[in-house]
Amino acid sequence: MPYDRWPYNRMGEIEGRLVVGGYDCNLHVLTSEHDKWDKFVRKNGDIRNVVCHQGVCLMCVKDGDKDQFVIEQFHLNEDKKWRFLTVLPNELQLYGVSVALHDNSLYVVGGRTESGEIVNTARVCDLHSGHWYKMDDMQTKRSSCSSVIINNTVFVGGGKTDGPYFSNIVECADVRDRKWRTIPSTTTYWPTLTSVSNRLVGTGGDTQQHWLYSSLSNIVELYDERSTKWLPLPLMTHKRVAHAAFSTQNGELITAGGAGGDYSIEYEDSIESLKCD
Repeated sequence: MPYDRWPYNRMGEIEGRLVVGGYDCNLHVLTSEHDKWDKFVRKNGDIRNVVCHQGVCLMCVKDGDKDQFVIEQFHLNEDKKWRFLTVLPNELQLYGVSVALHDNSLYVVGGRTESGEIVNTARVCDLHSGHWYKMDDMQTKRSSCSSVIINNTVFVGGGKTDGPYFSNIVECADVRDRKWRTIPSTTTYWPTLTSVSNRLVGTGGDTQQHWLYSSLSNIVELYDERSTKWLPLPLMTHKRVAHAAFSTQNGELITAGGAGGDYSIEYEDSIESLKCD
């Protein structure tokens, strides 16, 4: 896997090919033969989030030239060029935001200011018009969290909260009324949420809430709406936090990157998968 420090959710899939965005300013795409990585260079900046839809990568990018966060798009199957889409509003010029895509709406949640203040803001961008809409603020302030949309509901979990703490609180909001409520918390703190066959799955994280007592986890769990409980799935091979996770079109769960061992100095560069029937 190309070096990609703490990827959060900077990973996706286009036509069966893994797509990874990194702090090296570039987009890395696994070749169709799965034996090497193609690199598509962006001049200046770093990629904070990646979501893929219908052959297009949408990325939240910290633009180094203009020192602002923007949304750009990359058409892998066309001319393979970077295209500017929109600038994030002033209140979303934040580090550690999370993005999720639903139809033609881009959801941007959480983050922290340059001074370190954690926020609970949530905004939606209509990609057709470029107009931004305000959602209710989340109940929990969080940065570097993960978000995913399943059956018209946006779920947000994990992340860092005020001070040296991680969160295991999961909030969700219907995309129509955009009002937040909580569901049972995940087993671990700061897991990565994703959707597998339209079901909510949490991967990895930390067994401790405070970073001083950090103990990384390889737990994978599935949220069962009927029982409102998190049910265990097979463990990952590697313990990891602040990593990327997503599912392929055939229902395979992919986890990659993140921090491993001593999360403050060690990085996990492996990719692993689990077939979820």
